[in-house]
Amino acid sequence: MRPRAGSKALIREINEALVLDVVRAHRPVARARIATETGLSPATVTGITARLLGAGLLTETDAVRNTGGRPARLLDLGTDAVLAAGVRLSNTDAYVVLVDLRGDVVASHQEPLRSTRPQDVGESVARAVARAAASRPSATLIGVGVAVSGVVDQQGGVVRHSGSMGWENVPLQRQLTALLGTPVVLDSYVNSVASGLLLFDDRLTGRDLMIFSVGASLGASVVVRGRIHRGFSGTAGGFAHSRVGTDAGRPCHCGAEDCLETWASHWGIQRELERRGTKPGSLVGRDDDVLASAADSLGTAVANAAKMFGPERVVVAFTPEMNVPELTVRTEQVFRRQYAHGASTPPALEIAATGPSSHAAGAAYTVLAQLFTASTSDPDTSGARSTVTAG
Repeated sequence: MRPRAGSKALIREINEALVLDVVRAHRPVARARIATETGLSPATVTGITARLLGAGLLTETDAVRNTGGRPARLLDLGTDAVLAAGVRLSNTDAYVVLVDLRGDVVASHQEPLRSTRPQDVGESVARAVARAAASRPSATLIGVGVAVSGVVDQQGGVVRHSGSMGWENVPLQRQLTALLGTPVVLDSYVNSVASGLLLFDDRLTGRDLMIFSVGASLGASVVVRGRIHRGFSGTAGGFAHSRVGTDAGRPCHCGAEDCLETWASHWGIQRELERRGTKPGSLVGRDDDVLASAADSLGTAVANAAKMFGPERVVVAFTPEMNVPELTVRTEQVFRRQYAHGASTPPALEIAATGPSSHAAGAAYTVLAQLFTASTSDPDTSGARSTVTAG
């Protein structure tokens, strides 16, 4: 049943999310600090924490003595009662992790795909999640997050475009929810990485930043005051299919030509090598104009996007096959040169490594995040928050 605005159930859900979020941010923490941080009365905090302890979402740690009075028992997030699953889909396999409320990966499983047909993919995901969950039979699975390379409408639960999967407008969330029998949250690789950083990287609290994913495809996530900005249509961050200002005639899987994807993604680089008669393969040790032009296009595009938004920090995350110095070092140099002249203050730049595990864990964190932020959305279509409200 969808909670009504102002109802007791909704108020309780909001208050529980507030308490859980304080524990997440300051763990382990005393009840007195929870009351101070949330503005709730001590009696209300005591009642909420009692329910959350009973549900296994919180646990008590050893007592610590204050300057006076009785020792206070600190609260931490539980690790055994509930888990979230995260799935990283590629065109070859479904990689699944289980994470506890503290964000720790407690199990994983890799399941090959028979094909990229949505039905085959759904069945593989269901098998992978079931096999991973079988390792922790006593825990409740509160939801499944799924990360897909491409343009993803999270609210609609639709993969609008994925070049690596060969998909257009696939209603994957609805299909997986029916197969798994549990809430499913769908997102892109880069937004999944952003979710993980926002939930478990204290440096990003309340920050404006941009995160760029460089791998088989390209993606961008725009974070405004600590929240992912999804845009009017739910597909903000369409970085891969912006034009790079050349007319080289490189065809893109989206149907256009000379998208950034054709120059700076792993897919685009491999296609250009094929066009030149070079056998595609590892980029390690390669030092030629293909990588140079990829870095030039990528560094310039990242800087241009950052100049429009003005973030405090930019993260460019390279997957293993793209994490080669010939690409990463030049990309950083090109980015910094774009700020050498002009009034724009350069944001802090971080070159990072990412991969299947971080994508899958980030997808699971999109599920966990709903525990720490109350929502009035329909739980059957948007996530797991109301399914774990303590009774």
